[in-house]
Amino acid sequence: MVLAVATTVSSVLAGVVAGPAAATTEVASSPSPSWRVNGRVYAVEVVGDTVFVGGTFTTATSPGGQTQPRLNLAAFDVATGALRTTWRADTGAAVRAIVSDGTALYVGGAFGQVAGQPRSRLAKVSVATGALDQQFRPAVNDNVRALDLDATGIYLGGAFTLVNGVQRNRLAKVSADTGATDGSFVANANNAVWAVVKNPTSAVVYAAGQFSTVSGIGRNGVAAVSSTTGLVNGVTFASAARPTLGLAVNDAGTRLFGAGGTGENALSAWSTTSGTRLWRQVAMGDIQAVEEHDGTVFFGFHDGFQGDTTQKLRAADEATGVLDPTFRPRFDSFWGVFAIGVSDDVLVAGGEFTAVSGVPAQGLVRFAVTSDPPTTSTTFVGSTTRWRYWDNGTRPNGWEGVSHDDTAWRVGSAQLGYGDGDETTVVGSGLGPQRFVSTYFRAAFTASATPVAARLELLADDGAVVYLNGVEVVRDNMPGGQVDNSTRASSNRSGTAENAWRGFVVPAGLVVPGLNVVAVEVHQDSPSSSDLGFDLRLSGDVPGTR
Repeated sequence: MVLAVATTVSSVLAGVVAGPAAATTEVASSPSPSWRVNGRVYAVEVVGDTVFVGGTFTTATSPGGQTQPRLNLAAFDVATGALRTTWRADTGAAVRAIVSDGTALYVGGAFGQVAGQPRSRLAKVSVATGALDQQFRPAVNDNVRALDLDATGIYLGGAFTLVNGVQRNRLAKVSADTGATDGSFVANANNAVWAVVKNPTSAVVYAAGQFSTVSGIGRNGVAAVSSTTGLVNGVTFASAARPTLGLAVNDAGTRLFGAGGTGENALSAWSTTSGTRLWRQVAMGDIQAVEEHDGTVFFGFHDGFQGDTTQKLRAADEATGVLDPTFRPRFDSFWGVFAIGVSDDVLVAGGEFTAVSGVPAQGLVRFAVTSDPPTTSTTFVGSTTRWRYWDNGTRPNGWEGVSHDDTAWRVGSAQLGYGDGDETTVVGSGLGPQRFVSTYFRAAFTASATPVAARLELLADDGAVVYLNGVEVVRDNMPGGQVDNSTRASSNRSGTAENAWRGFVVPAGLVVPGLNVVAVEVHQDSPSSSDLGFDLRLSGDVPGTR
């Protein structure tokens, strides 16, 4: 009896390369009660167990109504949403951007002082205490709206034209220690920069905003420049909006996501190498924020989405752009979401609203995140596998089971078969003009853990039945019902069909930690068949640990 039957995969990979796969991120559909602020939030940064928010507000309020003064910058506990009462770094005006290296918090905006001390629109404070760094003292002559960093410095974008008295039109780089202007990085945008993001795998910085040129080279709202020199590179991003109000890049550095403003209202996903737009999602108003985490792209906007004016925050699959149908929080304000921060534990959205899905949440809202461990794509059976085969035309009793003794079977590597001349291992075909109808193959492999998904690729001329640890998982070009050594394949395969790989999804739970066996019986459609061919690959996504 067939206990599990595979589902055919429409497109099959030519091979499987082991490597990390994205973790699965699941966000709660309803927000968690948290402290809130009495104004707008324009910037969110999650650092470990703390979420920092910046904007225009004067007070933080607990779910029970307790208040604490906080001017434009505040810190909250990721797990509980409670205000970090010992952390304080008030600013004199709006905070528009926050970025952290894990120990220091860099803050940009419109302010002229932080913690009562002069700081010109860019400051550095301690993640642990909020204490103002006394060595980092850049002078920026207009608003800072965007920040990112790497090991070589801090990248900033905004409306400024001077940084430390040096001309830098709306895009600049400064020392992370002192704030001194980086003399090598020069990239002049002809209008405001709203977002900057560093590619994590290459020496490229992406900028977005209202500009139409960077250093005199035409770039409509989105540009890629060298992180060392600021020189514009050759990639242009198809159908980019001007303005583009936010940017995010995936961990692999292969995809850039842009929050399109007026005229487009589209979240766009681009290839970072070609600039080709891969997919988009269109809202009723400007896309105002975007963030990527573990294969999911979160985006915030105003007005609404697909006719629903309560929607201001959605989640899309990074690869396809397909929306998560379960994540549809309801916001009570037109302006919605301006900023997003996300980690393995929490999703925080900031903006202008007072309640989300009926939960009081002024200025910021917190959703719990459940992230399964990342997985590794592992090849269990592949090109290096040594197969045992039984080629005398009989059917061994219990041959498909894990415990079957196959030490008397012959051994060879794929492709196995006869008659075509392309076989690595030639198996017996029978005496005279009548060939054996069936030939049997077994391969043992070990698994470190049960995978979360498993894939099988099969080359069989003419038909085959595949068993995994004694359970039938694939029946390819074979009739239904009981199969024995005289059962013929359903039809003849010749030409390209006899060398075609066919893909199947198989029950991952059949793979167990330790020893496993895949067993295959290959059948001819006729005893007079002149050839036989067989090969198989089996792979799975094995869970790791965080």
